[in-house]
Amino acid sequence: MPLPSVHTLENGMRIVLEPVASASTAAAGLWLAQGSRHEAPGENGMTHFAEHLLFKGTRRRHWAEIARAINLFGGHFNACTSSDWVKVYGTVIRRDLPEALDLLAEMFLDSTFPASEVTREREVILEEIAQYEDVPEDLCYEHYTQALLLPHPLGRPVIGTEELVSGFSAGALADYWNRVVTPRRMILSVAGAIDEAAVLEQAKRLFGGLTGGEPGQHGLDPVEGRRRRAMLDRDLEQVNFCLGVTGPKRQQEERFAWGIYDTILGGGMGSRLFDEVRERRGLAYSIGSSVTALHEAGYLTISGSTRPETAATAIEVCLEEVRKLAETGPTAEELATAKQQIERSHLLSLESLGLRTMVNGERELYATGHLTTEEVLARVAAVTPDEVTAIAREVVDFGEPALCLVGPVGKAKGVGGAGK
Repeated sequence: MPLPSVHTLENGMRIVLEPVASASTAAAGLWLAQGSRHEAPGENGMTHFAEHLLFKGTRRRHWAEIARAINLFGGHFNACTSSDWVKVYGTVIRRDLPEALDLLAEMFLDSTFPASEVTREREVILEEIAQYEDVPEDLCYEHYTQALLLPHPLGRPVIGTEELVSGFSAGALADYWNRVVTPRRMILSVAGAIDEAAVLEQAKRLFGGLTGGEPGQHGLDPVEGRRRRAMLDRDLEQVNFCLGVTGPKRQQEERFAWGIYDTILGGGMGSRLFDEVRERRGLAYSIGSSVTALHEAGYLTISGSTRPETAATAIEVCLEEVRKLAETGPTAEELATAKQQIERSHLLSLESLGLRTMVNGERELYATGHLTTEEVLARVAAVTPDEVTAIAREVVDFGEPALCLVGPVGKAKGVGGAGK
């Protein structure tokens, strides 16, 4: 696949365009490089709250008109916030793209944050926070990242806390959003059935007049992984666990080797964790690993769930597989299988225009450079056994990992002080 074209407006905003000749639809995403990790401590959750309010009215449209416009597009519009960014995105048929881009720009630049909607949406977000208590996997992951990353802002919840969200006023949210929305930190990514010249011309009209300097940001200091433990006692049948260590930054060339390491360790059926924890020992139904690569840091997470009486054994087996991979390195078969798995997954992802806009936008946001499909596959193919082994040893050298358990931890004897 050819590279997308990247255009920088005079005010510094970037436009990433990828025409796909075979497509009859188009996907668009509008990014702002502002996430929870950039917030001051008292602002934690403001970016996510503001994201909700982008759908709640602009100077031209009531929230009901925005909702109707989205429905007329087919309803494929959404928004999300992460530690590194916030974005609004959607997929439409070819002829609706100009109107959809108008709506994206209007939501980002002209939202009014009406006080009545802030009051209503506050309750929605408080329900969202409460929902974490009812989803043990989410609750476990949230407290695990806190155990690993706090006091760095990356360890704070993206959604904020009940106490802070309850206190955000409409004026404070509007002031915050207007301060952080600056063109140099905005990216529009569009892929599919598009006329590049027409989209670029529309982008200049919609965003070219936007001004603003760089706002002060938090969370740019180095990340030092911790080895804390969090035990949350809940009346559940299983103990959910997350454990892990710090990992790669998004810009690191080693991210390709990290991907192979993660695939071998816990990337689905056939991985070492799946084979040993589930298939050979029957200790868990759900088990696996993942790598999260962010701007200043990343982390490797092993997660699963098991009965309390087998929790200590399941966690120890996971750690033993981590140690074995560091001691022996990957086998030739494991390396070849992982490379093929990543290659096929990448090729399959190209069928989704939404994923293309996401990849293109994030490559621009994280300054990793745009790669052709051939270049990506060549980087994966070039990873050596020694590179994977070096990462495996780096994981072990971190020492005791951060750990969180959620469930009947009092019955999970032998796990970090639980059950004593």
